[in-house]
Amino acid sequence: MSRRSASICVRILGIFFVLGSAAVAQAAQHGEEPPYKVVDGKVDRSTFLGWRVFNSTCYICHGVDATGTSVAPDLVARIKDLSAREFAGKVLIRYRVTLDSSEAIGDDRTAVRAGFLELLMKKERGELMMPAWEKDPNVKPHVMDIYSYLRARADGALGPGRPEQLQ
Repeated sequence: MSRRSASICVRILGIFFVLGSAAVAQAAQHGEEPPYKVVDGKVDRSTFLGWRVFNSTCYICHGVDATGTSVAPDLVARIKDLSAREFAGKVLIRYRVTLDSSEAIGDDRTAVRAGFLELLMKKERGELMMPAWEKDPNVKPHVMDIYSYLRARADGALGPGRPEQLQ
């Protein structure tokens, strides 16, 4: 087997592993156990890691506490309609967002977001495309952690702000 073929096989296995993990989380979601644990406002390690990764990567477009911006949707509301598998697919593969070019993007909180949007708008002509995170070593291994964090927010088990981690 060539190096390229081996690399492709490893990539495919990695995607199946993540999607398999998503299926486990989805099954737990439909049963009694949610994909997170929150006790007195403190969260399990996975949910805390999800909060950290979200706040180091996703908040730039989706806003602090995942409540959305003029650039990207409110994930607290959106996650209610997504299974873990669907969420993983959208985050790892790609997701398109169509913007009305007349919309003002005036409530940007950082210059980074403004620069990022300007670059995307030039390339996509009015269509924002969420990047595929499957190759990002800081996001891919934590996609289910992000899902846990967002589900806890969507279910009302976790409020806004930095959560404390259970010991």
